[in-house]
Amino acid sequence: MGKMTKQDFEAIYTDKLQPKQRPVLKQFLQGKSYKTIAKSLEIKPNTVSSHISTICHSFKIKNEAGEGNTQRGDLIKLFVQYKPELVCKELLEEFAVRASEPRKKIESPEGALRCNSEFYVERSKMESDYYQQILEPGSMIRIKAPKLMGKTSLLNRIVEHTKTNDYRLVRLNFRDAETRIFSNINTFFNWFCFNISEQLELECNIDRYLQGRGGILVNCKKYFQTEVLEAIDCPLVLALEEIDYIFHYEEIAQEFLKMLRSWFEETKKTDIWENLRMVLLHSTNVYVELPHNQSPFNVGFPVELTEFSQQNILDLARRHQLSWETDKVAALMAIVGGYPYLVRMALYHLHDSNLSLVEVLQNAATDVGIYRQHLQSHWANLQRYSELKAALKQVVLANSSVKLEQVLEFKLLSTGLVKQNQHGITPSCQLYRDYFAEKFRD
Repeated sequence: MGKMTKQDFEAIYTDKLQPKQRPVLKQFLQGKSYKTIAKSLEIKPNTVSSHISTICHSFKIKNEAGEGNTQRGDLIKLFVQYKPELVCKELLEEFAVRASEPRKKIESPEGALRCNSEFYVERSKMESDYYQQILEPGSMIRIKAPKLMGKTSLLNRIVEHTKTNDYRLVRLNFRDAETRIFSNINTFFNWFCFNISEQLELECNIDRYLQGRGGILVNCKKYFQTEVLEAIDCPLVLALEEIDYIFHYEEIAQEFLKMLRSWFEETKKTDIWENLRMVLLHSTNVYVELPHNQSPFNVGFPVELTEFSQQNILDLARRHQLSWETDKVAALMAIVGGYPYLVRMALYHLHDSNLSLVEVLQNAATDVGIYRQHLQSHWANLQRYSELKAALKQVVLANSSVKLEQVLEFKLLSTGLVKQNQHGITPSCQLYRDYFAEKFRD
């Protein structure tokens, strides 16, 4: 937005705005949501959005490349400067605080954080123990949390602590494998071993080993010891992400998980195997049937990521140059809880797009709010899994916790849309309850 004089502003405000736009603008500057404005004026929320965009255009406000959606915030700032009497007290206070600090670049909430990011939040005093654990011979760390809770960001920091010790690293994400890789057990184990050799820049002789008579697990173990551990002869971190993806393929999952447990046991018996450190990332409890002594999910060092606390969010808000007190944190948590991705998305937009907290929260559970892509993506995914969709409908429309069949419950928990308590499962936050309840009522 270029510099606008008071005279230019008054000319546009007086002559360019259409009569039907003025009541929309009036309520917008009072911090009302599009949905509330639409209901009050008996129009559609999309019409409200269109009017605001047209008003922004009239005032020569547009989104600049790389700056996010700043139009609505710039419109509020313009009225705070030239017609503050039309702006509600909350918006006046919020935008006055922002104007006093130079803007800094904020990391996007999408994707994992950089290891040295100032926006990373340590949620546990034990986090230093995770970094120490990976240095222990034969260690296994199991990180469990629903999607978008920060598993990969934590893994990045754990791995970073191994670099000063000249460890080698292999990272495999099972969602990166093509569907055909899971067509049979031999193809899968071949893919797994090949990718290990490829990342370590070793010659892959896996075919020679898999043709042996010892069985696939014994053959893979021989391959890994001879062609990997003995070949590199130094500590190796094997990080396996989205490991619960293979739960869909029961035969493969049973054999593969059994092999990981076997490798972990071998690190306690054989010197060369002490060089192996494993990190397993998963979103839900294992629902593949495995004997207790063959599962990798009851050994090693467990890490279960929690939601952000009120203090975590208050600290993070200040890192986003927001002068918040606990009342604003409580207002945000009432809608999104302490869910890391949802919290960071709100703080990002509050800083980068100059939206108000009132507007963010009032539009949150709609298809015009800041969470629209996230919510729409979940809704589209549910259309592919009718069983999960029916289960979520039962949960969001219930007035209390719901008990589901165990495997279905585990699958739904992995989405992050629900959480578990002693009585069953409930929506993870009010945002999900409101949005999906509305969808299911349509």
